[in-house]
Amino acid sequence: MKKHPFYKLAPKGRNHMYTQPKTSTLHSKDRNEPILNPSKQSESRNYINELGIPYIKVNPYTDIIDWNYLFIELTDMRSTYLNGSSLEELSTHDDLMSLSFQLVVKVLENKEGAEADFEEGEMLVRVRALSPCENGDVYLTFEDRSLQKQFEHLLTFHHQMEAVSHIAAGVAHELRNPLSVIKGFMQLAKLTGDHEKYYDTVISELNRMNSIIEDFLSVSRKKIDRKKQSPAHIMESLIEIMKAECLLHDVELTLDIEEADRHVYANESMVKQVMLNLLRNSIEAYGGSNTARKFSIHAAACDSVYRVIISDNGKGMPDEVLEQLGKPFFTTKESGTGIGIPLCKKIIEDHGGEFIIESKLSVGTTVSLTLPFIPPSN
Repeated sequence: MKKHPFYKLAPKGRNHMYTQPKTSTLHSKDRNEPILNPSKQSESRNYINELGIPYIKVNPYTDIIDWNYLFIELTDMRSTYLNGSSLEELSTHDDLMSLSFQLVVKVLENKEGAEADFEEGEMLVRVRALSPCENGDVYLTFEDRSLQKQFEHLLTFHHQMEAVSHIAAGVAHELRNPLSVIKGFMQLAKLTGDHEKYYDTVISELNRMNSIIEDFLSVSRKKIDRKKQSPAHIMESLIEIMKAECLLHDVELTLDIEEADRHVYANESMVKQVMLNLLRNSIEAYGGSNTARKFSIHAAACDSVYRVIISDNGKGMPDEVLEQLGKPFFTTKESGTGIGIPLCKKIIEDHGGEFIIESKLSVGTTVSLTLPFIPPSN
């Protein structure tokens, strides 16, 4: 398990730069009250220990009065630095303790529990501040979700590569078109001796090829960071690669992508993965019977979100299948894994959006997804 780098708080004798924390400003009275011995376990402490969850306990002045060895193991801190310290003091040295202190202040003010996630690199910890005890003490629990985070990233990347492998044939097919144009004009240039006449056309086709390749690579890159960007730009960057896929499978593609003057925080690669996965699902749903295959995308700003509506005229799904759709490992495909739609739903929900599927047997399927705009204040 990866340890949290509390190098300023838990030097274990190796860090001689550690300084005594400054005097707390939160206290309204002197801290002359005896600090409870960590070995004295309360009933609540026993429950938490039995659950195997790291925790610390603070009094209303944020003095740390109790903890368990699991917290020591998670944070790599030493008991000597916890004993006699306050959460407010430790919050000045580390972001995790700062978040914990903010939660405690919130709980003491509102008299109800609160929680938040702390994320740093590959580490993900869910911090929960429980409702105050009768004497005002507050328990803080720390759930290490790092392995779950790593697994989700691995699963996302695996599905991403699966989507890439399915669209590779379409990309290769689409690249043949500009290559054929370039080859033809180069042959003409050789016959006529006039290379300049065909220069602009050749360059245009090379730029088109480069755009197709760049869009393809943007899907395959392993990115997990989100950044501020135009949602319409993400959709537009998929046009060529979707055209290639639809052309290969004889699908009529209709696009209606409207610009938006606001931005979203999004992982472009993951959003593209969702769109391409939905396209692939539609193509697979057509089977061999549907000859008038249609796939449409309408994207536009709608109040505080950017809404994308994806529709096909495939065979659709009955209600009993639609109810199960989205549950992990449920699939109607012979070789399916059942992780495609749940993963798409999770990606969009992780972006703060909604992912809704509507389908009617023998009519088709419509998927509506949203990406929330960045609030004006940000």
